[in-house]
Amino acid sequence: MVAAVFVAGFLFGLFSARAFSWNPGDDTNVNSRYTVESVEITGASEARLSRGLREELGRYVGQRFSPEAFARLSGRVRDELKARLVSPKLLKGTSPESVRVVLDVMGRRVNVSAAQSRLAWHTRQGWTGDLVLTVEERDRQRLNLGVFADGDTFTERSSGAKAGYSRSLFQGRIRPGFSVSTAHAQYDSRTLSAAGTDELYRNVDSFQPTVTFVPWRGGDGEELTVDVGMRLQRFALLSPEANRNVASHALVNTLRYRRVRGDVENGRTVWNGLFALANGVGGDYSFARQELRGGVEYQRGVSRLTVDLTGGALRGEAPFTERFAAGNSLLLRGWNKFEIAPLGGTRLVASSVEYGRSLKGKLEASAFVDSGSIWNRGGTAVARTSVGCGLRTRDGFFFYMAFPLRDGRVEPMVMTGATF
Repeated sequence: MVAAVFVAGFLFGLFSARAFSWNPGDDTNVNSRYTVESVEITGASEARLSRGLREELGRYVGQRFSPEAFARLSGRVRDELKARLVSPKLLKGTSPESVRVVLDVMGRRVNVSAAQSRLAWHTRQGWTGDLVLTVEERDRQRLNLGVFADGDTFTERSSGAKAGYSRSLFQGRIRPGFSVSTAHAQYDSRTLSAAGTDELYRNVDSFQPTVTFVPWRGGDGEELTVDVGMRLQRFALLSPEANRNVASHALVNTLRYRRVRGDVENGRTVWNGLFALANGVGGDYSFARQELRGGVEYQRGVSRLTVDLTGGALRGEAPFTERFAAGNSLLLRGWNKFEIAPLGGTRLVASSVEYGRSLKGKLEASAFVDSGSIWNRGGTAVARTSVGCGLRTRDGFFFYMAFPLRDGRVEPMVMTGATF
């Protein structure tokens, strides 16, 4: 019985190795004397490949056939197209000393990952966790399922569950989808004492259908995207009146831009920009919210310099979730958000300058200066600055110690965690 199982396993392994891998061995080495006449993609659209990979495939036209090179290129095509298998095939060319290389893309690959997840700890805010499980079928369909307990991003601690679905059409140029979530809110004592009777909420349910358009794609890493959608929310208010519910409906539009130029050895520059609009329509609230983010990261060799800017304005009567927060692990690091703005703010201006230097492997030492202000319309903006230093890695781990610059006591804030 054991021998039979062993033989069956050996045969299955032998078959799998022959069927699902390409070994540039005996037959292909013979063909290395031929010239590549053309490189073709079958089973998928070549337009789905990045410009850099398409150009690299084109550079092999007119050169001697290399089994090792095309084995490597097949792996890159498989990864970019998220295919199960890419099988290189050789066909006769139009001349006796030439061959056509056909990369046959087969099957769809389903990826399951926890990308977009985050775990963090803050001296004044405790733990924050956001676990997202993503199931993706190539670039066509994506399903997200997650749970979260976020005490960092907003003024309140929001805990609950969320899900989302999107589908890619026309080579990813159009991506319709939707997201749903349900959350329960908890508040710091300073927030509770500063809030009015009808400002805070106990629970919120959200539904947001969205369509993403990609009107522009340039070189590798360059893309302009536009999100158009509507956010429908129902709040159970934290008020003496039992079961008091209100609704908030808003049109949401977001413009994003990303551009990457160069390489790390000679100098790589990454530009990121975001402009988000939300306008209340119907429901119990009428408001307009604008948020602008921009940043540039320059890295050369072991050195990295990052500059980020954030600004926002909120007008009208809006639900508590639309307010801005600062004094956390994202903005004005080192300050306590419950001390400077226990109810958040309707105006925000913040900046961050960070310099990092690689130590060994993926580890990097960094230092930063954060400055900015958060206030309410009609109030006075108070400029605040903090400095800090810490360690981080390229795969998402960070450990920072930050100090607010002010007269009197010194209270360092410790922030640590990872994104993955």
